Amino acid sequence: MARAPLTASPVRRGLTLVAVLVVLGLVVAAGTLLRPQQPDAREVVTVAAGQSDAVCAVGTVGAGSSASPSPSTLPSTLPSTLPSTLPSPQISTAAPSAGPTSALPSTSSSESAAVPGTPGASATSPAGIAPSAPGATPGTASPAATSSAVPTLTPGAATPTGVPTTTPGAGTPVPEPLPSTAPTLAPLPSATADAASGSVVVVASGPTDTGTTDPTGRVTLGLLGQDQSDVTVDRQGRGATLDRATAPVLLRADGTIAPTAVGAVLARSSDGPEAGLEAAPCLVPSTSAWLPGIASGASDRTKLVLSNPDDAEATVDLTFYGRNGRVAVPGSSGSDVPARSSRSISLSGLVEAEGPLTVSVQATTGRVAAAARRIRTSEDQPAGADWVVPAAAPATRVVVPAVPGDDGTRELVVTNPGELRTTVTVSVLGLQGPFAPVGAETLDLAPQSSGTLALAEGLAGTGSGVALSSDQPVTAAVVSTSSRGDAQPDLAVQPASAPLVRTGVSAVATTRDVDAELVVSNAATTDVSVHFSVRSLQGVELRAGDILLAAGGSATRRLASPDPSYVVVGVPDGSSVTGGVDLSDPDGDVAGLASLPLVSPDTSGPPPVVEQDPGAGR
Repeated sequence: MARAPLTASPVRRGLTLVAVLVVLGLVVAAGTLLRPQQPDAREVVTVAAGQSDAVCAVGTVGAGSSASPSPSTLPSTLPSTLPSTLPSPQISTAAPSAGPTSALPSTSSSESAAVPGTPGASATSPAGIAPSAPGATPGTASPAATSSAVPTLTPGAATPTGVPTTTPGAGTPVPEPLPSTAPTLAPLPSATADAASGSVVVVASGPTDTGTTDPTGRVTLGLLGQDQSDVTVDRQGRGATLDRATAPVLLRADGTIAPTAVGAVLARSSDGPEAGLEAAPCLVPSTSAWLPGIASGASDRTKLVLSNPDDAEATVDLTFYGRNGRVAVPGSSGSDVPARSSRSISLSGLVEAEGPLTVSVQATTGRVAAAARRIRTSEDQPAGADWVVPAAAPATRVVVPAVPGDDGTRELVVTNPGELRTTVTVSVLGLQGPFAPVGAETLDLAPQSSGTLALAEGLAGTGSGVALSSDQPVTAAVVSTSSRGDAQPDLAVQPASAPLVRTGVSAVATTRDVDAELVVSNAATTDVSVHFSVRSLQGVELRAGDILLAAGGSATRRLASPDPSYVVVGVPDGSSVTGGVDLSDPDGDVAGLASLPLVSPDTSGPPPVVEQDPGAGR
């Protein structure tokens, strides 16, 4: 008997079809994962580099300071002894300057801001610099820029009007800093009844814009924690000064100006415990910072200042390295820094360590900008003060640039954070090439310790760089002390710096009644040529030239200008050039001394940001 043909049921056919589709789907998915990924044509990468969202914080941190009042609630009468009051700034054209600074803070301050000063005449602001208004202050008229072409914000009168804002090797691993998307900060002066003050200088360091077209970017200065801005620079090549600032100042930049914006802080005092010159660049918040050159002994007081401009709280761990190894400090782990505020930590009585000291600041949550203010005394007499800013992360080769060549002591501080002993070889990058400093050729360092060498005798009396090499990662700074006749000495700290990338900028090159010297060094084994340009804050080039740097050599240029200026140094790609500007007081009762390292603005800002552009893929 013939058998009937087998026919698949509808259910079986459906299951077979599903199985085939599943197999095909898996094949397609595997092919997609194995194929090299191509960027989406709709993704356009835009780079917001430079100090594009920065804070130059020069102000009160400590008892007596408070959150900044809104401009609409400010009193018209300003008590001179209360740092928490907020007079409205006025725009003028004075050179960067600062009133007397005050004692160091001991507590945290949330968005503290106070800018005391004096009123001035009103006039129009120059092209490329637009003052902007935080709002009217009761009891005062609303001022505009004064007659000079470079606005300097001097508080006291009302508010101007204008445009509103916007691995190291073996041993203990050393954390790598992560790119920051937060504002950058300059350190905060300390607080007493008399509020500390300093000048914040901001420049857009690109080629000068003649102003024939509409602005395509801007950089603004305004109080940290407030939406208003007090001054706006919207032309490349221009700059502005916020004078007598006593509170954190937010520096923001956007558009084409963002990759060129650089800020710095300068303070000058003729008497008191902090008499002399103090200077510091704006700092980029990060997850890691190393501060060699601090001290906590009988003749030194240091305040560590941690600033957090983000909207979320940050938490940091502090590690101290002294002459005899790591220094145990109670409560050094898990220190909180509230959002949009600064916190100061006094090391006196907290850290028991005579001799060299370095602190490592590692953020476990968020980011901070770390700086320290060091004040030295000698037989109960003032002996100098300066800001200590982060040095380059530990590496087997580091360079300390712009070590002053004038009279005085030069103490090299080197820190070995690893778990292995190391020997550091020291080389001076001199005017004629590299040489070993007499009596300071090498330094042996125990694990997790700091050591010092006296360099003054080996520097040959000229500004230079100091190169260090070792088989274990180290970081370093030079602590310089000025000397001029019977004048009171001053203190300046030069940190190790990373090589410049494309350009190096100091927002302060010259200022009134202060000598200035540009020092550039080449740590490479081949000669290199660099170009420097000194420009006024109005964008006028005052001086320019080429400098041929010998292999392992340095060069200096004296800078002079009757008006405030900044300097831009162009370097070849892949070079090992570092540099800075040394400032000194030639006259008076205090031999003021300060240093500002050159900063590469287009590498100090946040990482590239991917934006979706649907039209790009069409």
